[in-house]
Amino acid sequence: MLMERLDENLRYHAETVDHLDIGSIYYLQGLSEVHYYLKAEHEFTPAEVEALLSFQDPLDVARWCWEENTHEHSFPICNLLKEIQAEQKFPKVVNEAEEQNRKYLKLMSLVGKDYEIYQEKLEECSNGELINRAEEIATVMAAYRFLAEEGSLTAEETDCLLCFNRPLVEIVKYWPTAGMNADIAMERFAHGISSTQKERTGPARSLRERLQHAVREVRECPVAEKPAHETGTR
Repeated sequence: MLMERLDENLRYHAETVDHLDIGSIYYLQGLSEVHYYLKAEHEFTPAEVEALLSFQDPLDVARWCWEENTHEHSFPICNLLKEIQAEQKFPKVVNEAEEQNRKYLKLMSLVGKDYEIYQEKLEECSNGELINRAEEIATVMAAYRFLAEEGSLTAEETDCLLCFNRPLVEIVKYWPTAGMNADIAMERFAHGISSTQKERTGPARSLRERLQHAVREVRECPVAEKPAHETGTR
């Protein structure tokens, strides 16, 4: 798995190198040298494999270790990772389940705030007003219970709701009655959001028009710079 990741990293950097920038080319050369060493010569320990696989770009991380290595006859990757503080400097691989749980907790925080605001407004209502708003209250409660139930939302639905500062308020717009099926309500919500986005972007352009627009953007925009790494080689 690590060998495959190293190959992917090198291919990515080779495809994105700025051929007009000498420093960028030297940077790619340094990556290539480290890539060859890791695949052909280095004897990995299980700890080194596990450590490198935890980063999004293990080849780039290994190159930094290579640059900072002061051991003449060895390449102790785990020790070097600590020395360069790799955990703090380089992006780690994100576990999908952990990321989804983080998003769910963030959404529940927003939904909870919405519900508290709604309750505070209800406390200001008279008994007569509460009776008149009974159906609305039941609808809000149904939407809230559905959103708060862990596992009720797909990853796409969670991402969509997180686009709003008041997700409970938004979903209630498409949940007209407390007895409405939750799946139907979510379908109405997704359709409503999709329709709104289409109205904002205007009629769909043809593939030819979109390609022409993309070409114009590439020509007009300056070449993107490589990440701010040192480009010196050992």
